[in-house]
Amino acid sequence: MPVYYYWGDDTHQIQRAVQRLVQQVVDPNWLSFNYQKVTGDSLEAIENALAESRTLPFGAGGRLTWITDAPLGSQCPDELLELLLDTIPHLPDSSHVLFTNANPLPTKSPLGQLFQRYGVVREFNSIPPWKTEELAQMVREMAAEIPVALSEASVNYLVAAVGNDRYRLEQELQKIALLRPEDPRPLQAAEIQPLVPPTTQTSLALAQAIRQGHVEKALQLWHDLLAMAEPPLRITATLVSQFRLWLWVKLSQIDPHVTPEKVAAMTNLGNPKRLYFLVKEVQGVPLAALTQTLELLWRLEMGIKQGASPAVLVPGLIISLCRLYSRGRLPAQ
Repeated sequence: MPVYYYWGDDTHQIQRAVQRLVQQVVDPNWLSFNYQKVTGDSLEAIENALAESRTLPFGAGGRLTWITDAPLGSQCPDELLELLLDTIPHLPDSSHVLFTNANPLPTKSPLGQLFQRYGVVREFNSIPPWKTEELAQMVREMAAEIPVALSEASVNYLVAAVGNDRYRLEQELQKIALLRPEDPRPLQAAEIQPLVPPTTQTSLALAQAIRQGHVEKALQLWHDLLAMAEPPLRITATLVSQFRLWLWVKLSQIDPHVTPEKVAAMTNLGNPKRLYFLVKEVQGVPLAALTQTLELLWRLEMGIKQGASPAVLVPGLIISLCRLYSRGRLPAQ
């Protein structure tokens, strides 16, 4: 199938998938003729890219046209929809078109059905930070690609130190592979710790600091995350997920209809054993504070997406959120 739609928030994983697709489709000797990347910020740019994609490639190999950030979601303009409906079914087999976006396609829309029939749709979302088993498997798989042998303790340390940042994990694995390149024995955690500082000064640690009402710690964690080039939208998304999880756990302590099974289903809680510890975390936390926190975080996310500066919005919001929780007597974790 010559049409692809890659979507998700893991831009590093998308970039690697695009590189593999380029190598698969385009002859390297004809790359400058048969490969182009276009920003889909206007109908004219997309029209021109699709018009070129309908031509046969030069020389050997196929043609690949990569269109980024085209408005293909629920707000897809009618003119663009008609253009895609007319173009995609008639693309030459040797011409491939790739769309990448942060958001999924509406599966029941005409566009979603078009890609299901003619295209390949792949999701590239980051693994949630609390899914430690999946993160550990990611570390093992990426270590095998380098390759570098790791002990299980080293795998667990990298999960704690790096979290779900694939780009940083790849860099750290390449670095620690130089420690003992001729020695096949697995590297131990004590060997890699000096090279890999625990910078999951993570968004989860930031969520914990807010929940405990620790203003100075929360602000420092925010600045640490920015210094590590963590995208503000990714930080916000993790905060939303964590506080949503705490809200559901709190509801399970108040409403008998909210069972542990429902909490697990609504929050994608992969390890039900965590529920015991989560219940302890929300003891003494007012339900109203959790609800208000989510409302403020959703407003923050919308503001950032609309172009507001996180450096301006976030510090004041963190102070406000910490005050919500410092009013009560929360147990220190």
